[in-house]
Amino acid sequence: MYLQERLLTFGLKGIPKPKIHYSCPLRFMEIFIGKEEYPIKTLVETGAELNIIPEEISIKASLTTRNLKMNLRGIGGHTTSLAALSEFTPIILASGEETLIHFFIGKGSVHTVIGRPFLADKNIRLESSHKQG
Repeated sequence: MYLQERLLTFGLKGIPKPKIHYSCPLRFMEIFIGKEEYPIKTLVETGAELNIIPEEISIKASLTTRNLKMNLRGIGGHTTSLAALSEFTPIILASGEETLIHFFIGKGSVHTVIGRPFLADKNIRLESSHKQG
């Protein structure tokens, strides 16, 4: 309330707008999913509410899935159809660590994304710097 009163008292002119970000994609990393022989370029997205892989990768990796029908709407307004869920999917991180992850399976042209659920499960805290990115 205090801030609102000050804005009304002094007006909005001359007050810089705060920078508010929906998310901060940090970088890509390579992972191996299931029995895939080649690494998959994966976006680490701190604002993503789901971990997602394309249906094509799910089929190639012979993942066990549970069917579902759901549309996902992105911040930009675009929609992606989700076809299935792969639970406890084995992956190997770039560090060589083997772990499990839940992936929603996206139809069409979608990127492989590791989001907040995985980061929270693994208690991962991401830091960035101007020097390292």
